[in-house]
Amino acid sequence: MRSETPAAAEWPVSGLEAVPDCPLCGAKQRTLAHAGLKDYCFECAPGVWSMFQCDQCGSGYLDPRPNQQTIGLAYSRYYTHQAFDASLKGLRGLWLALRDDYVKAAFGVNVARALWPGRWLFQLFPITRQGVDASLARNLVRPTEATFRLLDVGCGNGNFLKFARKAGWQVRGLDLDPVAVAAARSKGLDVLLGTIDILDGESECYDRITLSHVLEHVYDPWDVLARCFRLLKPGGVLWLEAPNMQSNGRIAFDVYWRGLEPPRHLHLFSRKCLKDKIGEIGFSEIQDRFSSFATQAMWKESRQIMVKAGVGKRLRHTFVGQLIAEVKALFSVNSREFITLVCVKKNEKK
Repeated sequence: MRSETPAAAEWPVSGLEAVPDCPLCGAKQRTLAHAGLKDYCFECAPGVWSMFQCDQCGSGYLDPRPNQQTIGLAYSRYYTHQAFDASLKGLRGLWLALRDDYVKAAFGVNVARALWPGRWLFQLFPITRQGVDASLARNLVRPTEATFRLLDVGCGNGNFLKFARKAGWQVRGLDLDPVAVAAARSKGLDVLLGTIDILDGESECYDRITLSHVLEHVYDPWDVLARCFRLLKPGGVLWLEAPNMQSNGRIAFDVYWRGLEPPRHLHLFSRKCLKDKIGEIGFSEIQDRFSSFATQAMWKESRQIMVKAGVGKRLRHTFVGQLIAEVKALFSVNSREFITLVCVKKNEKK
């Protein structure tokens, strides 16, 4: 039997806005993908939500959705308010020590707990190495100059900025959450409170910009990407990651898939839609990266949502289904849990 919705109250009617057309491509034709969506992730957003899938671009979007005046109601217990402490005990401690030895060798980040021969072991397991490269390091490269600048849009409590700074980058961050910004600043990081709009006076001043699970939260993701393009130096790199509307997990878990996260995720991209728009904005050399830890993480959290909802698991939700999805993800970029892309601003001679 299903439990009651985690948030009993309804979203204020005056705080909703209709989305009759796809906000990502403008098409009118659509199909109801999910009804009865609830905030099982953080259990703080009231209301029940519906997500439609665009028949043209394949992306998903909420209709209706919270307007910009009330969306803050959905973030009262969001994860950027929390601090995480990685356990150093047992097998996990051994794993982290070996991982950090690889990180030290690959990215120049000196970590006291690094345990040799992690750098060599990770070379033997390329899929695991790709997971570290994408999820921890965001496919960062070592800066060739001490003045290379990195901007993290939606930086949260600054953990990645701290990593990038140790790797030799000059770092800066942006976030809307004052609690997260305070946590980042307590680490001595240069972090601004606000959206990317506050950098309108700057252009062509960053060598790398990262957007980790940000675009699905913003009302106009194409505007954010265009601003990133303006802020990057010619030859600069944009790295981004977002949940995939066409993922194995969404198909398997349906309304209980962790990537839906209503109503904070206003829309979910298809890989083609996102890549096409990035190209239209002017980016080139758009390449996929593989976050090999994504399936495990999303399957685990989706199962936890099913427990909260009081719904029994089926075979496709178990480790067997997870393993099948992981194998599919290796060979089909369109079915991965996340869309992870690296792209370049063309260095055109005038």
